[in-house]
Amino acid sequence: MKRLVDLTVGDLTASPVWRYEGGSSEDALVVAEDRAALSQRDEEILLAATEFVLTDSSEHLGFCFPVDGDGIDYLQPVIVAPTMHVRFWFDGSVATEVLAAQWKALGKKEEEIFPVRFSCRVPVDGRTVSGVIPSVATPASAAPVHRSPRESAGEPPDLPRDADGSGSRPRSGRARRLAESRAGIPEKRRAPRHRVEMLVEFDVGDSWERGVTGEISRSGMFVRSQRIPNVGPAVNLTVHLPSGRELLLKGRVVPISDDLARPAGFGLRLTEKPGEYDEFLTRLPGRGR
Repeated sequence: MKRLVDLTVGDLTASPVWRYEGGSSEDALVVAEDRAALSQRDEEILLAATEFVLTDSSEHLGFCFPVDGDGIDYLQPVIVAPTMHVRFWFDGSVATEVLAAQWKALGKKEEEIFPVRFSCRVPVDGRTVSGVIPSVATPASAAPVHRSPRESAGEPPDLPRDADGSGSRPRSGRARRLAESRAGIPEKRRAPRHRVEMLVEFDVGDSWERGVTGEISRSGMFVRSQRIPNVGPAVNLTVHLPSGRELLLKGRVVPISDDLARPAGFGLRLTEKPGEYDEFLTRLPGRGR
C-alpha cells in the first residue's frame, strides 16, 4: 500500500491496476491489484496504467479511473512525471502557477502538450478506454473527453496506412491516435450534467441522512450534505423528484479533491438506477452543460 501521490511509473509498469483504499488529496491510499482486465460491474474504485501522447508526439505513462469513462471528471487522467503528478481535471479553479509547475515537470510549453491523446492499458469489459483531452478542465469549463465514433461504439478503429500511400504497414496505435487528433476527426461529447436541486436521503451505517443534489448526470451526482459516507462501499439513495415521485438508486462514493469553494458534500457514481432516472434527465432541456 502507498499514497496515490507517491505512485511512480515503475509502480504502474509492475502493477497496471491499483485499488483505491481511502483518504483524499495527499492522504489517498492505493494498493496493487493482480488484474489483467476490469469491468463496469467492479465494486471497487480502481485506477489503471494509461499511455499518453502529447501533441509534440512525446509519450508518457500515467493512470486514469477507466471504469467510468463518460467524462474527464470521472476518468481523472494523470501523467506521472518524474517530479510530480500532472493532472488534467481540477474540482475547482486552478492557479496559473500550478499549471506552470505541471508543464515544467513535463519539460514542455502548453502548446506542446494539447491536445493529449490517451489510451488505458487495461481493457474494461473487453474495450479499450481512450480519447483526447483538449485542455485542462474544471467544473466551470466542463471540457469533454472526446472519442472517435468507432471507439465510442466499442469497435476496433480503422488502421491507417503509411503516409507515403504504400498501404503496406499500419501505424502504431499511439501514432494513429495522434494523427486523428490533428486531423480533427469528429468526436462524441460526454453526457451533459444538469444543475438540479432535489431532496435525497441516503444510508450511513444504521441511519439515514438527508442532502440536496447539486449537479447530476446519467452516471453520477454531487450531493450537498454535512454528513459524508465513507468512500468505496455501496450507498442506497432515495431521490425525491419535483413531481413528487421517489426513485431508488445505488452508487459508490468517489473521492474528490479538497476545494474550499465547493460546498460540503460528496460525489456518487451510480451503479444501479431505474430507467425513469434517465427519462427524467431527458426532460431537462437547456439545463445541461
